Amino acid sequence: MDAMTRAAPLLAVLVCCAGCSGEGGAATPGTDVGADASSIDAAVDTPSMDGAVDSADAAAAEVGCKLVDSGPIIATADGQVIEDLHIVATGVPGIKVDGKKNVVIRNVWIEHEGAAGIALVNADALRIEGVFVDHTGAPPSGKNDSAERNNIDCHGSSNVVVRGARLRRGSSGIYLNLCADSQLTQIEGYDFRGPFPRGQLVQFNASHDGVLDGFSVVNGHTSWPEDNVNVYKSFRVVVRNGFIDGNNAPSGVGVIFDGDTGSGTVEDVDAIHMGNGCFSNFAGADGNTFRRVRCRDNICTSQDGRGAPSSNALMFCGKPSGTANTRLEGAKYFASCNGNLTWPNESFSPRELVKEDFTPRAAVRVALCWE
Repeated sequence: MDAMTRAAPLLAVLVCCAGCSGEGGAATPGTDVGADASSIDAAVDTPSMDGAVDSADAAAAEVGCKLVDSGPIIATADGQVIEDLHIVATGVPGIKVDGKKNVVIRNVWIEHEGAAGIALVNADALRIEGVFVDHTGAPPSGKNDSAERNNIDCHGSSNVVVRGARLRRGSSGIYLNLCADSQLTQIEGYDFRGPFPRGQLVQFNASHDGVLDGFSVVNGHTSWPEDNVNVYKSFRVVVRNGFIDGNNAPSGVGVIFDGDTGSGTVEDVDAIHMGNGCFSNFAGADGNTFRRVRCRDNICTSQDGRGAPSSNALMFCGKPSGTANTRLEGAKYFASCNGNLTWPNESFSPRELVKEDFTPRAAVRVALCWE
């Protein structure tokens, strides 16, 4: 253990709490996994959607759907299907579902500002499929004007399914508050803007038994994230098959269990270009598992003027206040900026960590029917 690693306890205690927000891979083509976050700016700028609807007439047969321009939509019935729309909304959600069950939202492109993109309240068994939700009210760079500009905002709704969603520039991509049994798959995220306590691709807040399976999030110099994925006071959450690239927050972590009771399993997730940490159980429950997770090319210095990592660029954080049963199974790391790997070592059992070069898994690319 080198001097930098030995110094970790004094600094890591500030870090791993990063996600105590209370609310709480192959690299992208052209990205050098050994480079700093500047190398991912191009990835954050996803292809322009300008003209996508105008060209739909000629291409509809080939791409599978044609979008119709629309203003904001409010669901009016159980089982309603909202589909094939390009929605522009200012000051109100692009789509609001309040008190309606079994609603389906599919093949929709939403540009929103001044409110959430999709707002769900008491909307059990809702399905979202094949959507692009973009917070166009974000500034050119830095944090949003409010933490309420989430791309998808869920409150008090159980059994929500989101499958195939591209999310960009929201305060968070998906915020789940009291939304148990949510199933999130094929989630593609870019450039999240907070401000604190938001900034995640996904945050589970008191949302038990959720699954996030098959996801990626890419943040660059314009971004203002906190944690990339946060499990806050949510039990038995599974986070797997993910790629996380970029976090400039001095207190943010790639994936964190939070709120003292956040629990579950993280497996087969890669995190690169992290400042404050890749994986953390600092404020989670005892017994959480990180399985086959990989961390590389972390960053020791301040990014984008936000300050140096408060953890001294720690890669893996256990739970200092708990028993020795945070499980680190089959984990790998490479290109640590200072050798600060795990803390506190005694909190991990087992502590299976090896240095090994690896190619990060591929980022998710959602196929949208109008593209």
